[in-house]
Amino acid sequence: MDSNIVFECCFFSFLPSPEIFKKMTNKYKILIACFFVFIGLDFSFCKLLQTQEIKTFDILIVNSFLFGINFCFFFLYNNLKNRPKTSPFTYLSLSFLKMTVSLIFLYPIISQETINFLPYILHFFFFYFAYLLVEIFILMKGFD
Repeated sequence: MDSNIVFECCFFSFLPSPEIFKKMTNKYKILIACFFVFIGLDFSFCKLLQTQEIKTFDILIVNSFLFGINFCFFFLYNNLKNRPKTSPFTYLSLSFLKMTVSLIFLYPIISQETINFLPYILHFFFFYFAYLLVEIFILMKGFD
């Protein structure tokens, strides 16, 4: 079975239905669009560079994890921002939580001595910072 067919089936199965898509705010729509763009870029770069260390499953896991923590970040940030008494350190504390969860996610890869984990770590942090740029763009533009 061709891996491109499997990727396309998985890619289109994750798209939300039109009813759900209309109810979502713009920031979540942008985040979902960036998720699909980043997965497409990730597959293209890995195929172009022919990396053996980063497999298709790793690409899906890393991008899904980063999408998940950013989605949770916006959800928590919106809930904490709407409270009557908010702290100016809400963004910093949530960013620190996001970094801590990312390190916990990477620990099993780093702790293995039998594999070369450097390409995986560089791959992870490249997309971590890509999602961070999207997050900053969304927060600066004030999409609601």
